[in-house]
Amino acid sequence: MTREPESRPAAETPALELFYAPRSVAVVGAHDTRGGLSQFTNGALQLCRRTGGVFYPVNPKLSAVYGVPCIASVAELPESVDVLCIFIGNAIGILEEAAAAGRTARFVMVFANGFSELQTADGVAKEARLLAAVRAVGGRLIGPNTNLNAWDPRVELPGRKIAVVAQSGSQGRPVVEAQSVGVGISYWAPTGNEADLESADFIEFFVADPATAVVCGYIEGFTSGQRLREAAASAIEHRTPLAVVKVGRSSAGAVMAQSHTGHLAGSDEVYDAFFEQYGVIRVDDTDELTEIGVALARCPVPAADGVAIISASGGTAAHVADLTADAGLPIPTLLPETRAALREFIPPEFSIDNPVDNGGPSMFTGAGPRMWEIVLGDPQIGVLLCPVPASTPRLTRAVVDAILAVAPTATKPILPIWLGPYDRSDGYDDLWAAGLPVFRNVRGAVLAARALLGHPSRNAAVQETAKLARALPPIPREVVAGETLQESAATRWLQDRGFIFAENADASTADEAVQAAERIGYPVVVKGTGVAHKSEAGLVATRLGDPVQVRAAAEGMLARGAQGLLVARHETGGVELLVGLSTDPVLGPVVVVGAGGVTAEAVRDVARSVLPLTAARVETMLSRLRIAPLLDGWRGSAPVDREALIDTVLALGALAESGEVVELDINPLLVRPDGVVGLDALVRLPAAGPGRG
Repeated sequence: MTREPESRPAAETPALELFYAPRSVAVVGAHDTRGGLSQFTNGALQLCRRTGGVFYPVNPKLSAVYGVPCIASVAELPESVDVLCIFIGNAIGILEEAAAAGRTARFVMVFANGFSELQTADGVAKEARLLAAVRAVGGRLIGPNTNLNAWDPRVELPGRKIAVVAQSGSQGRPVVEAQSVGVGISYWAPTGNEADLESADFIEFFVADPATAVVCGYIEGFTSGQRLREAAASAIEHRTPLAVVKVGRSSAGAVMAQSHTGHLAGSDEVYDAFFEQYGVIRVDDTDELTEIGVALARCPVPAADGVAIISASGGTAAHVADLTADAGLPIPTLLPETRAALREFIPPEFSIDNPVDNGGPSMFTGAGPRMWEIVLGDPQIGVLLCPVPASTPRLTRAVVDAILAVAPTATKPILPIWLGPYDRSDGYDDLWAAGLPVFRNVRGAVLAARALLGHPSRNAAVQETAKLARALPPIPREVVAGETLQESAATRWLQDRGFIFAENADASTADEAVQAAERIGYPVVVKGTGVAHKSEAGLVATRLGDPVQVRAAAEGMLARGAQGLLVARHETGGVELLVGLSTDPVLGPVVVVGAGGVTAEAVRDVARSVLPLTAARVETMLSRLRIAPLLDGWRGSAPVDREALIDTVLALGALAESGEVVELDINPLLVRPDGVVGLDALVRLPAAGPGRG
């Protein structure tokens, strides 16, 4: 179930530093022998000892826990606390008891389940009562249905660190295990049901931490699109990358039901668009998430866009190059002076263009470090991919030694790929000890290279997105659809806002249709109104060239149930596109561009964008379409008026910002060398006074 709480101003952002370094903690249900409860209780105790906080175990059945005297109830706490942890089932009753005794808590962590995760009305109502009880003690709720993994002791390790946000505690642990290879964890937030505090709150706190190099998240769903947008913008502004595994499929929502645009928007595809526009790195599993986190924590930010590959095997080099190119990363030919320097060490039968195939034997001459330095010195190169042939011990050692020799002074990321998945032979641990990330497959290294090259500190597009996002109106908490304007009214509504449509006129009888056709000029199109999917219902007639044809078409449509008629000039030439906007229940307005016409939903060749929408983003959307070559001219046809098309899509973005419309379809939009013209439209307005965040 999606909850859309009101967006909070910055002054109300919770002081999460007091959750991670509390001055006082009370644990209700504290235990020192009972399974997981004892583990979490001890975690709270150890945190208090590390931070100098006061620890209050609350348990009427025990005299002491870990040597600390127990308190019988929250009503007997000697003071209000920063954090109140409730490990027993009656959380609402405990909170009501605390409120009655005048005790407050800044944060309340509830371990119990049985709330909204049940997806029942009773579970949702119970969670609402829990949140009200937390508010009564002046607190912010973490959970319910979560645990105290957030307070697990961290290994003190050098270097910048990874922060972890996970709606599932167990799914965050693989990333936390990066500590085993020497990469520190700054924070961990298992957020559970997110009845109050949500992933975005923790992300916003973590990205501002100077010690945090990257925030890694395991997310099943976001509660508030507005808070997500704010957190993503904050990550960009603090130059802190955000990487996520986003699972689950949210429903498209009732407001996205009537137009082609609504059916084509697709909630998960909308998340893809959001992540791309805001520079969020989306991966498929926690192994990839961990590897990317490690690379972003350990590697410098690339100074150039190019990727270089240097390998002791030509076959391996070709494989890595294929996967790198498939990921859309540039593999530039090395500069002539770079190739000339390499040729001093590499025989002429081996390629030195990029990828560099050093042939293997040249590694045994001691020239390995020099070859690595030469490639790294090419100013086009931002990232170096280094396959390690781990199944060949002598060559493995030579490659590892070359990497280790240049790594201490390298100012560009070096990504070793350990191609020996079942053998941690000599050299593997040495690479980790040298402060490098080590990858167990090519795909992971390529994803890490893409993440490094897209780092927000070097990505002007996402920096502009963050700037524009701060000026956007809030994403509505709820959008209630109101009146749907069918073609005639929709066309007028859009024309009033500057959109161009084929000349048209309404008619209610066959005589009026003929009169309208005479005024407009032949050939014309006649459409029956008041019925969805007019083509399927036989309510569209095109290329009508005289009054007889118009009259016959009009009479037939009225006989088949058309409520009225629309007569329009028959426009020809150009490429048929669909453009429109819909409303995602979490992320708000979505602009869609794609192949148009009656087969739009069957073809599903579309690109999507959330707000803010820029000309550069529209260009990207158009370039992603399979029909993109048609826009540039195909088999002798002239290119379309790209500027007019981009202006039209940007106008849709402006409408999306205005909140005037819930759903909009222009299909087809005829895009020609001399401009654009809409041929059909649907507009769905919001109900009066839509709620806004």
